[in-house]
Amino acid sequence: MKSRIFINLLSVVFFTFILFTAVPIMAKEPIRGTQLALRGVNADDAESAIDDESPKKPQPEIKEKKDESSKKPQPETKELKKDNPPESLEQEVNELKQEIQKMKNENEARKRLEVPDEEKSKSVEDILSAVGRQYSLLRKGTIGLSYTFSYAYYSGDVINDSALPFVVERRSNHNATNTITAEYALLNNLTLSSNFPFCYKYNNVGTASSQESTDLGDISLGLTLQPFKAGGSIPTTILSLGVSLPTGSSPYKINMNDSLATGSGLYSISGGVSLSKVIDPLVAFGNLSYSYGLPESGLTQYWGTSQILTKMDPGSSIGAAFGFGYALSYQASLNLGVQFTYSFSNKYTINNSTVYENGSSLSSSFNVGTGWRVTTTRSIYVSLGIGLTVNDPDVSLSIKLPFEF
Repeated sequence: MKSRIFINLLSVVFFTFILFTAVPIMAKEPIRGTQLALRGVNADDAESAIDDESPKKPQPEIKEKKDESSKKPQPETKELKKDNPPESLEQEVNELKQEIQKMKNENEARKRLEVPDEEKSKSVEDILSAVGRQYSLLRKGTIGLSYTFSYAYYSGDVINDSALPFVVERRSNHNATNTITAEYALLNNLTLSSNFPFCYKYNNVGTASSQESTDLGDISLGLTLQPFKAGGSIPTTILSLGVSLPTGSSPYKINMNDSLATGSGLYSISGGVSLSKVIDPLVAFGNLSYSYGLPESGLTQYWGTSQILTKMDPGSSIGAAFGFGYALSYQASLNLGVQFTYSFSNKYTINNSTVYENGSSLSSSFNVGTGWRVTTTRSIYVSLGIGLTVNDPDVSLSIKLPFEF
């Protein structure tokens, strides 16, 4: 009995020992079967779970190391972040300044390329002044002086009937004229003008005879008026009125065998209207004119041995011109134009009884002109004309130097 109790006691102590020693060991090293039973998964999942769990033991240390390594450079990055913003801001400010300076340079370049309104108006004035005085006006109170040198060359064949048989000879005529023009602007739209020409003429027929003459030409007085202001579709309109005085040597009072005339010998009145319009980039212009010569009586010029010219009626003429101009640059301009003049027949009275008429005639020329601005206030105008009919000079050239005060 005692032995049975003792054995039972030993069994209880043994199981108690096993319980308190084996269970903690099993908790530390779990058995696969127990894990499978607890999780309810298969053996492959258990093996992968074991593989996943096996490296998890050192992970806390690694994480701590990573955290420590990541924590160590953080102060440096923070310092860089603190230092970088000022540098980037300064760089952005410098780049912005460069962009602004670049925009300023481009704007100045555009301004230099653009033609100001004042420059445009000055170019238009230069183009029209190069064409002729009838297309432009001076500003109020301005005095204008200009010098113009013009040269014209005529040529043709003439029959010399002084001897038999008749001989055809070549005739060449050279006309050089120096003209001084004075202008004064009473108003912005009204200008008075006057011309004083000094002429030199040389005429050569064949190789035997020649003639030449130097004298004052016909002085002319005129005015130009702009009746209304131009704008929009309305072109610039200028009216002109002039009178020519017979101050030069008259062709009806000289000996035609000895000398040459430098004037018309007649009073004449002329009027016209000139139109100009800016059609960017061109300047179109055109004019119509009418001239009437007053009859001259009391003449005593011998035409042959018994015929005496006693009266001359020059009649009238109508002129038209048109063309266009273009500004090549701020300093140079070019203009092209055509001019026509239709003259009605002249009447000559011989011995106060017989009247002769020579018939009407047409003259035409093609003109090419250019203007050069030497300074902001000085320009030179050059024009070349080519005659299109036998009544016109073969070629003509004029150079004009205007001055304003």
